Amino acid sequence: MVYPLKEIIAKGGLDSILEVISRFSCQDDDVEDFLKYKAVDFENRDKSRTYLIIDDASDNLIGYFTLSLKALPFNKDVSKNIIKNIDGFSKDIRAVGIILIGQFGKDSVLAKGVDGASLFDMCMETVYKAQDIIGGRFVLLECREIEKVVSFYSKQGFGALQHDETDSYIQMVRRL
Repeated sequence: MVYPLKEIIAKGGLDSILEVISRFSCQDDDVEDFLKYKAVDFENRDKSRTYLIIDDASDNLIGYFTLSLKALPFNKDVSKNIIKNIDGFSKDIRAVGIILIGQFGKDSVLAKGVDGASLFDMCMETVYKAQDIIGGRFVLLECREIEKVVSFYSKQGFGALQHDETDSYIQMVRRL
């Protein structure tokens, strides 16, 4: 089941959820560190929204994801047709507002037998709810260009768009 971190904090459950979060273990240190050290602060500052995926049978935190909005500037090598498809109106814009999946992680111990695609489906359900409220044509994620990671997101319907400004991450998009 998906639980918004914002609601857990509002109900006074921060201390107990921090204990659960402290046990989260992920193969990606950046994803793990965000949840443990930044998610609550980002939540309180309205910078993003984090959602915890908890196995109701065991009460274990098996995954999480974080959503936010982002201004996506297009690199000069992105074709005008792709820009128009993403924007929906113009081929001449240089940036577009987009829903960002800023973090997505699966606990490498507690979710060993859980299919990552099913957890990602939970993330996308929330993305579609956000789209229903605010609009938007595409969703964006940024990941390291690791074959296994890119392949996973490709199987979830994402395609490579460009590299970010620092050339550290590949930016992948999916039509909503």
